[in-house]
Amino acid sequence: MSSVADIPLNKHLGITYQEDSQGLRLPDDPRIRNYFGSVSFCAQFALAEAASAQCLFDRLGMDLATDLPTLRSAVTKFFKPTEGLSTAEPISLQHSFDEFQQILDSRRKIITNVVVEVVSEAGMKALEGEFTWLVLRRSS
Repeated sequence: MSSVADIPLNKHLGITYQEDSQGLRLPDDPRIRNYFGSVSFCAQFALAEAASAQCLFDRLGMDLATDLPTLRSAVTKFFKPTEGLSTAEPISLQHSFDEFQQILDSRRKIITNVVVEVVSEAGMKALEGEFTWLVLRRSS
């Protein structure tokens, strides 16, 4: 898997991975709008969750060959309904790359938090979410 954008649900929503920013995008698509005409909160949540998972790979070095991630919880706050393209990027991490790898190597598991922000095409914050992940390292 090159990115979480390759997961079938994320593909269905049209989520794409931006290698330069290591962020994800949700397109302006009428199929993901709610009955008010703005981007569905469910689609925004899926985008934020996907961005938090992508962060495990890009910034913390998780590897699916050895590591098993499981989302434990999510706390989100929606700010404003949005229209058009949305982007999501991590804004803070609980662990550094070195801490994450050291804990996984020694304990074989780690619980870590990733805070993600979803921003509309107009630059307005639409959602902020804190995603708590349990990552287990398989024995080699």
